[in-house]
Amino acid sequence: MRKWWLIILAAAIVLAGVYGGSAYLAASNLEKSAKAGDVAALDELVDFPSVREGLKSQMNAAMMAKMQSDPELANNPFAGLGMMLAPAIIERAVDAYVTPDGIAAIVRGQRLNEPPQAAAENRDNPDVEYGSQWVDLDTFKVTARKDGSNETMPSFIFKREGFATWKLKKIQLPDEFMRSK
Repeated sequence: MRKWWLIILAAAIVLAGVYGGSAYLAASNLEKSAKAGDVAALDELVDFPSVREGLKSQMNAAMMAKMQSDPELANNPFAGLGMMLAPAIIERAVDAYVTPDGIAAIVRGQRLNEPPQAAAENRDNPDVEYGSQWVDLDTFKVTARKDGSNETMPSFIFKREGFATWKLKKIQLPDEFMRSK
């Protein structure tokens, strides 16, 4: 009887290890695929429609908050037109940028305005450190930070799909980006 309890306990420990460790493995695979420029692997690790929708809603909210709180835009007759056009511009920009190459650039810590040749040379960015935390049992968050600076970078939100499969579902923009100034 005691032997069965030990087998059950060992099986539970192994399952818990796989259950928890698979999130770290997915995050590590995202980083490795981004550094290697492996488009096929990134395609499997990222839920692109979900990431696009999340970025569009974050950027639209930030843009609207900025436009509504900016005193210079309060008396501008073209502010209303800008508020109407902003979502369409943001949608096209996000659709164009959220690709395997764009995700790889974000994971590597590249700036959006970095020239393509610098992006190709900067595949292994030693200045980027990654930290992780569990949000809940089915959500895992990886936060990137520039080493030696206070510059915050986007966070990567992974969601569980199945028992030990994870996909990047959302890129959370830094608070500094989201705050209107």
